[in-house]
Amino acid sequence: MPVRHARTALLVAISIALAAPVYAADQAAPDTTTTDKDKKAVALESVNVVFSTTKTETPVIDIPQSVSTITPDRMHTYGVQGLDEAVRYLAGAVGGSYGADPRSDWILIRGYDPAKFLDGLALPNGDWTGDSRIEPYGLERVEVNKGPSSAMYGQLPPGGMIEMTSKRPSLEAPHEVEATVGSFNQRQLSGDTGGQFDKDGKWLWRLVALARKGDSNINHSKDDRYYFAPSVTWQPNDQTSLTVLARYQRSLSSGVGGFLPSQGTLYPNPNGQIPRDVNPGEPGYDHYNKTDESVGYAFSHRFDDTWTFRQDARVQNVKVDHRSIGSLGLQDDLRTLNRYNYPLVDHANVFAIDNQVEAQFAQGDVQHTVLMGLDYLYSRNDYKSGFGSAAPIDIFDPVYGAPIVPTPFTYHTNSLLEQLGAYVQDQIQVGRWGIVASGRKDWVSNDVTDKIGDSHTRQNDNAFSGRLGINYTTDIGLTPYLAYSHSFKTTVGQTFDGRAFRPITGDQYEGGVKYQTPGGRTLITAAVYQLTQKNALTVDPDHIFNSLQQGQTRTRGAELEANVVVTDHFSMTAAYAYTDAKVTHANDATLGKKVALVPKQQASLSGDYAVHGGSLDGLGFGGGVRYIGPHYGDANNLFRTGGYVIYDANAHYDMNNWRFQVTAANLFDREYVSACNSAAWCYYGYPRQVTVSARYRW
Repeated sequence: MPVRHARTALLVAISIALAAPVYAADQAAPDTTTTDKDKKAVALESVNVVFSTTKTETPVIDIPQSVSTITPDRMHTYGVQGLDEAVRYLAGAVGGSYGADPRSDWILIRGYDPAKFLDGLALPNGDWTGDSRIEPYGLERVEVNKGPSSAMYGQLPPGGMIEMTSKRPSLEAPHEVEATVGSFNQRQLSGDTGGQFDKDGKWLWRLVALARKGDSNINHSKDDRYYFAPSVTWQPNDQTSLTVLARYQRSLSSGVGGFLPSQGTLYPNPNGQIPRDVNPGEPGYDHYNKTDESVGYAFSHRFDDTWTFRQDARVQNVKVDHRSIGSLGLQDDLRTLNRYNYPLVDHANVFAIDNQVEAQFAQGDVQHTVLMGLDYLYSRNDYKSGFGSAAPIDIFDPVYGAPIVPTPFTYHTNSLLEQLGAYVQDQIQVGRWGIVASGRKDWVSNDVTDKIGDSHTRQNDNAFSGRLGINYTTDIGLTPYLAYSHSFKTTVGQTFDGRAFRPITGDQYEGGVKYQTPGGRTLITAAVYQLTQKNALTVDPDHIFNSLQQGQTRTRGAELEANVVVTDHFSMTAAYAYTDAKVTHANDATLGKKVALVPKQQASLSGDYAVHGGSLDGLGFGGGVRYIGPHYGDANNLFRTGGYVIYDANAHYDMNNWRFQVTAANLFDREYVSACNSAAWCYYGYPRQVTVSARYRW
């Protein structure tokens, strides 16, 4: 797999949509079983509060940092089936950089890979287990924090983090079952229900499940998923709560997404255009099997009006068994594709625990919310892979079935990561002024054993991370802010020539303004920032199975997001991002080059209208348009893909407890190349995907 990373004028996209609610990133759709305006207002207010940025419940308007949220209703209305699809309408986020891939979510935040957390705790970060996707149907919400977040979470990449919250027991949780069919023979059945065990409501339960059979957009490749997540909450009183969360996820695929030569995709080929659904691998041999199991808990106890203690913990086991026949460039006839055999097994065991003590108190006119925490992460990863040759194939007229010579594992490492972090944060409110000051000390150790080379590498890092932000709230709801944050991330490994990787560090300066109407129905955010990263990893253009460190990259950008409920019938979202990311220090030809996969400009617009009352009551339509500007796919800026515009649409009809819905992503089936890492590896973007669903709620 390639290592992920980071001129035309802005295309002004105007989409007039008569739409069913495609609710904005910071808004929630009303429950389809009621039209009560008070309940709608509660839903809107609740989603304007985020937790992940500060680890305390804080209104978005009060956080001196860019953060966006995505609700289950938003994902459902868009027909989202992966996290990379969920971030498509957010400023500064790029999803699907490598096109459709049933194995993984490929996402960039402000030009860099984001860290991924589930229920406040880190997910596995192995060679392949770290790229595996979480089932979006099992999520209560997604929070996207832009910029360094090490001050609260420890070693993280500087671009940002994505925090996912699992669905959990609640008396307000929906009871639903849904059947979905869609493009590429998709057939899916999902359900979400819960309730209380006792009449007093001290014991609550919830069960979320999904089963899917179908193919991917690549010929002879499947995309099957199974998800099962029971949870139980015990709340003996208003002060104490314990929720146990279990999750089982199984993903089965049989192909490799993309990985096609540049001649015939990005560039002309005398033999014609390579079909975007062609399979360069070997059906019957290729497979990707992932099993993800976890169990954990979230405990909270409020001692009094001042002190609260919280503890989150999880044990997780993830295994990926993958083998594939991949493409390795065209021969001189420009139609015979050289191929390789790449088997791998990646197994990760993770234990994570986070202890927090929160104190809310006042000193005169100064209000404090102080958070003190101690967390620990234990992550063991066993990875082995091999690389061998495979018979070539005519990419324009593939004939499969040539004998495959078994490839032994020639690379086998066992790594152990341990992180102990202590942090403290003070959120201060003095009249109209708000201050967030966070500091953290981490002790990180990485042990890597080469099982084949019989060598051992140990790397220790002690690091301090900090964040300081200040904002001011005006009478009209306008809140300007300024902030600085620092991050670090230990990087274990070495370049092709044997040089050990150095830790990645990041520093960001950000200024912006947020505006929110009193009822919370409109939220507009604007930000400018400079993010500097040192020792960034990217694909080595001379050795594409290895990585190199570019030295220093600098990203300067501006972002705008608007989430507006115009009336009870009509809502709209708009987003724009200008991102100038380039290499500012390097000892090679990458100096001055643009960071790979980062478009200078991107924009989106969506609109929604729902009919309430009359003969068309319950009917709605929606749509949106997305623009991604030109960008390079490699470190040396040799492969540039053009910008593209994608249209999406949806329609639904609510009748009693039923919702019938149709969604179409890439409505006009625009064919485009999303990126090229090299002459051997280019990727078509997502094709048109249509889903039709019927959901019953009670």
